[in-house]
Amino acid sequence: MRILAILSLLFVLACSRAEAGHSQGNGTCDDDILHWSNMIEKRSDAPLYEKSKVMAQLAKKKTDVWGCENFMEEALRMIRKPYPTE
Repeated sequence: MRILAILSLLFVLACSRAEAGHSQGNGTCDDDILHWSNMIEKRSDAPLYEKSKVMAQLAKKKTDVWGCENFMEEALRMIRKPYPTE
């Protein structure tokens, strides 16, 4: 019985898909915004921290998904380690 339970658990784990919560070109900008909001306060020491906040606000105002994703990618780049200076 234990073996069956372990095999069932392994099967479920093998078939499930893990998502990082952020991908481009998927038709929505929500995951990019969520990814940025999870990172921004952890990266307050980034040289482009304030610029990243401005870029994220511009992204949220975009009406097209492509534009939003591009602006959010730039906002993420600004706070991604190793920190850029420009």
